[in-house]
Amino acid sequence: MTEDEPNPFDRLLFEDAPPPPPHLAALGESFVARANPRFRNFRVDLEAIEVAASKAGRAGEISPEDGAQLFLDRGDSLSLPLVRRYIEACETELVARWLMALPSFHFTGWATVRNLTALDGMVAAGEPALAVRVVRKHLEKTFARARDCWRLVARKRPAGLADEAAERFDRAIAKARWELPGQIEGARIEIAELAAYVRDHGSLEDNRAIDTMLADLEKVRARFTQA
Repeated sequence: MTEDEPNPFDRLLFEDAPPPPPHLAALGESFVARANPRFRNFRVDLEAIEVAASKAGRAGEISPEDGAQLFLDRGDSLSLPLVRRYIEACETELVARWLMALPSFHFTGWATVRNLTALDGMVAAGEPALAVRVVRKHLEKTFARARDCWRLVARKRPAGLADEAAERFDRAIAKARWELPGQIEGARIEIAELAAYVRDHGSLEDNRAIDTMLADLEKVRARFTQA
């Protein structure tokens, strides 16, 4: 890379980067296969492999672009094969802790190939209760986001607000009302994609929690989003 060429990290972080190239998954697999993880902390092991890939890109062993993409774990190119290695080593709890610590754990769209691979690996390793615990905690967090939204929509403007404060309140309510159908549908889809782990392996209490979420979402959908 010359001084005139843009930094690959800048392109990936600050520009509208294209999807990861098809070969990146195989390249990530090779780096994970050569690594010597300690199987004590998933994040630490992943970061060590990311640094190794970045160094390979700077040294010309792979392209700088590939090194940057692997360092950023684009397309889960490193974390997915590392999840598989951790599952093979029966370190399911460490995978679960890492997944639950990620910001993505709080949002819909969590049922990715990597995360489903982790859940299926927990079940196959004889730890279905762990998979249920991860799924239930994730669904509780995504459900809570929808719940916060509909509670905001249901709020009445406090009496005695100054004009400027009243306008801010009204804008916040209008924004929440616009977002609410998507929040409800997103939570419903998330439950539909992940509920099988609870239905197949969860306790009666786990199943009741899912049923309550679905019932509450349906009540709110009928109350706020139907004409």
